[in-house]
Amino acid sequence: MEFIETLEDLPERWRNPIVAIGVFDGMHLGHQAILREISRKAREIDGTAILLSFHPHPQKTISPGDAPPLLQTASQKMELLADIGIDVFIRLPFDREMSLLTPDQFGETILKPLGTREIHVGENFRFGHRRSGDYKVLGELGKKLGFEIFSTSIHHFRGKRISSTWVRNSIKQGRVELAGRLLGRPYEIEGMVVRGDGKGSTLGYPTANLNSSNELAPPSGVYISRVITESGVYQGATNIGFRPTIKKDPDRKSSIETHLIGFEDNLYGQKIKVSFCTRLREEKRFSSIGELTAQIEHDLTRTRAYALKTKFISRKES
Repeated sequence: MEFIETLEDLPERWRNPIVAIGVFDGMHLGHQAILREISRKAREIDGTAILLSFHPHPQKTISPGDAPPLLQTASQKMELLADIGIDVFIRLPFDREMSLLTPDQFGETILKPLGTREIHVGENFRFGHRRSGDYKVLGELGKKLGFEIFSTSIHHFRGKRISSTWVRNSIKQGRVELAGRLLGRPYEIEGMVVRGDGKGSTLGYPTANLNSSNELAPPSGVYISRVITESGVYQGATNIGFRPTIKKDPDRKSSIETHLIGFEDNLYGQKIKVSFCTRLREEKRFSSIGELTAQIEHDLTRTRAYALKTKFISRKES
């Protein structure tokens, strides 16, 4: 997949560009429907499937205090785009100048240079200064600039429109199973494994301490998770929080620690991905280390049962 960050890097021409426009934060089921459609159409007419997106999130430029945390890193988004079949990912810098473009200016300066043949958007699509452009305005632009527009139906779950905001709020509330339903996959964070204080190993439950690259993680609690490492995929139990039974420092920072079932190697310095399947419980302070270890063993028993129920087997790559 080709990755472009400025209009100056555009090639002279792509073959039959089929374009989707938007931030597509989280790549939920509604986003995927649009992207799969442009990928399918591009294959059908020997064209090029293009996602035209922006960074940072427009809200960070327009009203920084109201900007939402992003659901994905750039690498996570690019991996999903490639899996869906997108040929080109254009991620333009959304600055003050771009925020002031009228819909007509947006069409002339951005859509026209792409040689756009078709644009596929959701029913609630908006663009241009103060979101003044909608599907109808885009259609008028298409008549002038020579492209067709197509609308993809909004995706619903339990009668409600799927949106990045709904996904984000679900994660903030610890409702990771709901977030997974909206995304079509478990919510995932990634980052490097760093050294902790070794308390997990002392208790007999070594953990990988994640320095996450993501802007958003679930709240404090214990979660059943799945972990992708360089050597394989493993079922895990992840604790997010302050470990109040072990650490009593009021200035301590929250940590993300995962015990990988069946994993016995060293992960320090490796990049891993942690997907959240379901929430087991809140984090709590126990009266003794013995009570804590009993609870950890209970959490792991439930984690193993979840793996059996979902027919997941941790596997080490050969």
